[in-house]
Order: sequence, then C-alpha cells, then structure tokens
Amino acid sequence: MPKPTNAADMARAVGVDPKAFRQALRNKNFPWHKHNDDWVVDLNSDEHSAMRTVLVTLLRRKKDI
Repeated sequence: MPKPTNAADMARAVGVDPKAFRQALRNKNFPWHKHNDDWVVDLNSDEHSAMRTVLVTLLRRKKDI
C-alpha cells in the first residue's frame, strides 16, 4: 500500500520553508496537480519525484546564499 506524503512535511524534513516550496511547486504548473488542491502524493510516485526535483532546486539556492 502506497504511503502518502505532502509538501509541508517534505520541506520541513530538509529545512526549507513550506510556503516557499509550495510556491515553487505552483510555479511549475504540473499538469497532474489541480489548482487549490493539497500537495499530497504517494511516496516514490512520479509526482513525488517531480516534487523532490523542485525541492532540490530550492536547497541548492539556499546553499548558495
């Protein structure tokens, strides 16, 4: 059975502001995410992978500051 995760938990786990992460996700305009829906995905799904990619980008920016 797949386990769900969400944007806020993912962001907090690596020290990123959840609001900044959700904004970055919205900016990507993923076709699988509907406007105003929660950012909840199953672990190890394609959607989770896409969210991780955005999170890594934010982490790299944070490191460069």
